Amino acid sequence: MRVELDVFSGRPNPVWQLDAQAAAALTALHDALIAGAGWREPPALGYRGFLYAIRADGCRAYHGAVRTPHAILADPRQTIERFLIARLPRDWVGLVPMIEDTLRPRE
Repeated sequence: MRVELDVFSGRPNPVWQLDAQAAAALTALHDALIAGAGWREPPALGYRGFLYAIRADGCRAYHGAVRTPHAILADPRQTIERFLIARLPRDWVGLVPMIEDTLRPRE
């Protein structure tokens, strides 16, 4: 399964493939989400979420919600984003602190 971290402008985003086991785990996490979350549009610059496809449907996980062509799914514990952060290729682990800082609740 192809995953893209939507974070750069002006240069290619990090893209990588999940192996079959990780893809199955991501699919299970995705399938456990329920409909009904609010959606916050990503900013023009900076972290804009993770892109992946489930059963050929493009999905964007961003700030505790997942947008699909058919629904907005609630992911209040950010399980999809945290799962994908943990599987960033070694070349991109330097982005983890910035992503995690972005995901922290603001007062």
